[in-house]
Amino acid sequence: MYIKKVTKFTIGLLLALTAFTQINAQKRGIASYYSNNAHGHRTSDGSRYHKDSLTCAHRTLPFGTLLKVRNLNNDREVVVRVTDRGPFRRGGIVDLSMAAAKEIGMVASGLAQVEVTNVGFSAGPNGDGNGKLTLPELQLIDPASGEYYSVSEWAEISRQNREQLRKKEADRRREAQLAKAKQNKPRWRILNDRLTAKVSKK
Repeated sequence: MYIKKVTKFTIGLLLALTAFTQINAQKRGIASYYSNNAHGHRTSDGSRYHKDSLTCAHRTLPFGTLLKVRNLNNDREVVVRVTDRGPFRRGGIVDLSMAAAKEIGMVASGLAQVEVTNVGFSAGPNGDGNGKLTLPELQLIDPASGEYYSVSEWAEISRQNREQLRKKEADRRREAQLAKAKQNKPRWRILNDRLTAKVSKK
C-alpha cells in the first residue's frame, strides 16, 4: 500500500513538473507579422483575423495558448493568443498580428529576434474564467473625444455613423430635388385666358 501511494505521488509530481515546464518553456527565434491583405481572412481555428487583435500563428501549440513574445532588440513584450498555424519559413517561430508587431516595435524591420514563453491558456479572446491568464484587449483612441474604444465598439460606432450619413445624404438629396423643382417652376402661366406675371423676389 505504501509503495503504491509513493508511486502515485511520484507520477503525479512528474506530470505536474512536465506541465509546469511546458507552460514556462522559452524558445528563441524569428518573429514575423501578417500582411494587411490577411485582414478579415479565416484563421485555422475558424475565427477571422483582425489586424488590431493581439493574436498570432504558431506551428504546433494548441489554439488558445497564450504566449509572451519579447523583442530581444528592445525588450518590449506583448501577450498574444494562438489562433492560426505558421510561420513556415526557416527559423520562424511565431507570426504576429499587426497590433502585436506594433506593441514590440518590429513593424519597420519586418522581422525580429524574439523570445517566446508559453504563459497559459485562454478559451476565448477574454478568457472564460478557467484560463491562467486573461488576454488584454486592444483599445484605440478617438481623436475627437479622447476616449478609448475596443475593436467591437469601434465597429458598432462605425455602423451607427454609416446609418447617420446615409440618412443625412438622403435628406440632402431630397432638399436638393425640392430646391431644383422650385427653381424650374415657370415664371408665368395662363389663367382664365389672362397672362399673369410672375415676378421673382431678389
